[in-house]
Amino acid sequence: MTRTFTATLQPLDTTIPDPALIVLIGAAGSGKSTFAATWNPSQVLELDHFRAMVSDEPGDQQATADAVAAMRTVLEARLARKKTTVVDATSLMIL
Repeated sequence: MTRTFTATLQPLDTTIPDPALIVLIGAAGSGKSTFAATWNPSQVLELDHFRAMVSDEPGDQQATADAVAAMRTVLEARLARKKTTVVDATSLMIL
């Protein structure tokens, strides 16, 4: 899969193999979710989505441990099936 990204300095052309694991880590508001939205939604694992699944509130920080456990289970299953997966989280705690 080939994607072209435009930065403030110059375009960046990159080829991402398929399957691939793409991990987006960074501060809130840095563009991780915007970038993740360029993939099929079924390929994206977003920690806030898993928080909402376990607690009904995507911002519930007390649900993080349970959300991470659920996300890891899905990630492991996708990797075992060799499916391209995009992980969208603010820290490496999910890995």
